[in-house]
Formats: sequence, structure tokens, C-alpha cells
Amino acid sequence: MKILMVGRDAKYNAEYFYLKAFKKMGHEVVLIDQYKGLRYGTLNRYLQSRVKLFDFLKERYPVNNQIKTYANVFQPDIILIFKGEFISKKTIKELSENFKTALFWPDTYKFKPLLSGRLHYFDIIYTAANNLEFYYKLGARRVVTVPWACDPDFHKSLNLSFTYNVSFIGTAYLERRRIIRKLKLSDIHVFGDYWFGFKNRHPAVYGEDYVKTINATKINLNLQAQVSVRADAPTMRTFEVAGCKGFQISDYMPSIMKYFPEMVAFRDLKELKELISYYLENEEERSEIATKTHERCYKYFTYNDSAKIILENL
Repeated sequence: MKILMVGRDAKYNAEYFYLKAFKKMGHEVVLIDQYKGLRYGTLNRYLQSRVKLFDFLKERYPVNNQIKTYANVFQPDIILIFKGEFISKKTIKELSENFKTALFWPDTYKFKPLLSGRLHYFDIIYTAANNLEFYYKLGARRVVTVPWACDPDFHKSLNLSFTYNVSFIGTAYLERRRIIRKLKLSDIHVFGDYWFGFKNRHPAVYGEDYVKTINATKINLNLQAQVSVRADAPTMRTFEVAGCKGFQISDYMPSIMKYFPEMVAFRDLKELKELISYYLENEEERSEIATKTHERCYKYFTYNDSAKIILENL
């Protein structure tokens, strides 16, 4: 199969792992970087994701000509767009008239201004969410849940000694800052942007450093955004920590208990405090749970498994 992917060409993001998985399965795959030729890519992404007012700018982004030109030459069986912040409605409409098109939308219910008025052009929407009404209300014709995954070549146990009792890896959104503060634990380490004012704060970690940090932590906090909880959409971190054989405590979601029946989850701050205290004292139980989630992740939730779901639902 010939697959034309459109997204961001970077290491260790979804596009990176799916490109690897599709090629491993024997498909011919090309990735167009929608950020190529863009100045101020991050700022433009922010505006296009959140503000409908700037929608008119999309036609000016280089990716629109790149994708149409390459599609006509490559003649793909499927055009798989990851988010597509810089792709105009006009381009999506033209592509949909000549090719099978799919949108990979990992951010669950976020960024309605970007999604509204364009979902109906896609043959299919892939999302990590298990509650799908949001997409159908915005005009989606067909929506399929694709769980996040791990890459066993990368997300793996390193057998490191523990450096941190408790850690959280991620950006300091308001709700996360509130939870970390209210826990009032002196040995929580946070890794990421905007953790100003926290004692044990560290720069963001990526790639190999991200995997090392998970491996070096006794309890990895998996504080998922409330929008993800409402969508019943466990994030990448859920599967990456499991793949690294790390122990984690996550916000409760029905799908998490389906994906990983052994995983420890909390429903409120009081329960989270109790779980942290308990599992810091019970190393053997912690290790047993981490091993079981690791084995289950490798068995059912690799990027090859998720890639198969995508292709089987075309």
C-alpha cells in the first residue's frame, strides 16, 4: 500500500513511530513535513489550533501546494494527515475528491476551532478517544478509536537504580500545578516547561532522557488533562511508561482499566495521596504491577498493533 503521511518530521513523535511501523509492515510511505518552510511554526500552530479568526492564513502555508503536488505524483492509496493545523479547508476538499483521506487526531476534544467545518471531508477520523460523540457532532462521517502505543525498540526497561521516589513528566498546565501543590510531598520531581516556583523542577526531557527518567522513578504520576478524562482517552504517556516497565498512577478512565486491568488509578486527590504512600512502601507489589502492565503493553499495544487498526479500518 502507498501511504502519504502529512505531519511533523521529528524524532519520537506519533509520525515518527507510525512511519517506522508502516514501513516495517512492508508499505511504501512518504512523510510531508507541514512545518517545512514555515517561520514561527509554534506560534502559527497555536493560532491555527485555537483561533478561527486566522483560518484565512492557511492557504498561504507551503504545505498546501506540497501535498497536492506530491499526491498527484505519488498517487497514494491513503492520505493520512496528523492534526493538519496548516492545511486549508480548500486543500482538504480537493484531496477528498480524488483520494481516500484520513485525519489522525490525537488531542481528543481539544481545538474545536480547527476541527469545525472540515471533518466531513475526511473518509475517516482516527482518535485516542473512546467517547466519540464530539467528532460526530462536528460532522465526522466515521470515527475509529486507535489507542496510543509503545515502541519496544525504544520504550523499554533499562534496569536502572531509582533516583526519584515520585515524578511527573509534562508541561505545567494549571490543573497539574494545582494537584502537585496540594499533594504537599517534598520529594515530587517535575520535568517540563512552566514549573516555576516548584522546588524539585527540572528541564523538559525528551527521547532517551525521557525513557531514562521513567526508568529511574519509583512512581510515575500520569496526570491526564480533564479533557482527556472526559473523552476517555488515555494519553501517550500511559503506554510509554508501561512500555518502559515503569510503575504509574493514573487518573481513572474506563478504557484504562480495559487496556490495563492491573493499573493503579485514582479518582480524587485524597485517593492519590493514599496510593502514593502505599506503593512507596510496597516495592514488591509495585514491581509486580509494573511487570504485568509492561507485558500487556508489549502484547497488545505496540505501534505495529495501532498501525494495523488504522489500515484495517480504511
